[in-house]
Amino acid sequence: MKEYLIAISMLMSLVARAYDFSAQVPGGQTLYFNVIEGGVEVVFPNTATNPWLGSDVPSGALIIPSTVTSGSTTYAVLRIGMKALYGTDITSLVIENGVTEIGNNSFARCSFLGEITLPASLTALNISAFASDSALTDVYMHGSTPPTNTHVNAFYQTPLSSCTLHVPSGALANYSGLPWDNFGFVSDGHESATLTLASTDPSRGSVSGAGTYATGTNVTLTATPVAPYRFACWSDGDTLNPRILTLLQDLHLAAVFQLPLRDTMVVFHVDTLRLTDTVVVRVHDTVEVHDTTYLFGTDTLYRTDTVLVQPTFYRLQVLSDNASAGIGIGNALLPAGTEAEVGALPLEGYRFLSWDDGSTDNPRRLTLAAATTLTARFESLALPPSAVPGWSVQVLGRQVEVSCQAGSIIKVYDLEGRLVATLTAQAAPTRLQLAAAGTYIVQVDNQAGRKIVIK
Repeated sequence: MKEYLIAISMLMSLVARAYDFSAQVPGGQTLYFNVIEGGVEVVFPNTATNPWLGSDVPSGALIIPSTVTSGSTTYAVLRIGMKALYGTDITSLVIENGVTEIGNNSFARCSFLGEITLPASLTALNISAFASDSALTDVYMHGSTPPTNTHVNAFYQTPLSSCTLHVPSGALANYSGLPWDNFGFVSDGHESATLTLASTDPSRGSVSGAGTYATGTNVTLTATPVAPYRFACWSDGDTLNPRILTLLQDLHLAAVFQLPLRDTMVVFHVDTLRLTDTVVVRVHDTVEVHDTTYLFGTDTLYRTDTVLVQPTFYRLQVLSDNASAGIGIGNALLPAGTEAEVGALPLEGYRFLSWDDGSTDNPRRLTLAAATTLTARFESLALPPSAVPGWSVQVLGRQVEVSCQAGSIIKVYDLEGRLVATLTAQAAPTRLQLAAAGTYIVQVDNQAGRKIVIK
C-alpha cells in the first residue's frame, strides 16, 4: 500500500508540472517550454482538457523565436509540441529558423490565423498541425523543398482552395502532392526581407524581433530597457513599444534608451556641477553627445573639459482643431535635431484644410529645434464624395476586419495619432487583433479614415 501511494503521489506531481519554464516572446505573448535533448519544445501550460486555464491565451501577431532564455541559460527552440497553441487567438505566425517539427494539432482551430511563415529548418509537419484554421489566406515556405515528413492532412478542413502557397524561386516543382496540391493559388519566388535591430547602448536595453521574413510579414519588435533606463524611441522617431510593422524591404532600426529626463543646467566656463545635473554645454566647450555623466561630489567643469551630456529631447505635439473631423499624426518625444514627419488624417465627410501656421503640406517634415505644437485644421465637405471608397471595416470583439483591395496598406491609429499597426491587405478580408480597448482610426491607403470602438 505504501508503494502504491508513493506511485500515485509521483504521478500527481508529474501531471501538475505541465511545463519547465515560461518566457516572453518578441510579440509580447508568454509561451511555455519543456526542456528536451538539445533544446526545448513549446507546450501548453495546463491540462489537455483545459490547456490555457489560468493563463493568458496568446493573441495577435506571434513570433516563435529560434532561442529562448530561462535564468542564465539560453535554449534552442526545436519543436512545437502537440496542441501547443490549439484554439488560440493568434492572427499571424512566424516560426524562426531552427524549429524542426510541428506536432499534431499544434495550431488547429486558430480561427483568426490568416498568415503563416514556416522556416527552412522544418522537417516534420504532422497531422492536423493547422486543421480548421478558417481564416488562413497565405502560407510562406522558406524551404526549397517541403518538410520531409509532411502529413497529407496537415491542413485538415482548412479551406486551402482560397489560400495562396508562397515558395522560394525555382522551388515550385518540389511542392507537389498532398497537401500542397490543395492550395488554390501558388506564388513561385516570394521575396524575403531582413529586419536588423540594435540598441544604441546594449548595457541599457535589448531589442527583439530581428530576422529574415517573407515580404509583407507583420513583425513585432520590442525594446526592453534595463533599470533605471527607459525606452525613448526608435531611430526613425516612432515611440510605440512593442511595435508592429509590415516588413516590405530590408530595414535597420535602433532603439534609443535614456535616463529619465531631469532639469537642464547651463554650464559656463567654471561652473560647479551637482551629482545628478544634466549638462548642456555652450559654445567653446569640448563636447561628446552621449548620456548624462555622473559627476561625484562637487567636481568642477572647466572650459576645456570633455563632457558626456544627455541629448536634449523635445515634445512634438500634433493636434486637431476638431476631434470629430480628424486627427493629427506624429506625436512623439524626440532628440533635438531629429527630422520628423507629421500628418493630418481626416475622417470621412471632412478634408484637411491647413496647419495653424498656414502650411498646407500634408504630410510635412520638420526638424525639431524646440518643443513644437502643430494643429491641423479640417473642414466639412460641402458635397458628398463623388465616389464611395471601396472598403469597409467591422469590429469582431478585439478583432478588426478590413475588406479592401489586395495590396492596399491598412493603418490603425489611436486618438493621439500614434500608429498602432500597419499591414498589407490580403485577397480575403484582412484581420488584425488590437491589444487594448479604446477608440481607433482605420485608414486604407491615403483615403479618409473611419473611427472604430474596441470594447
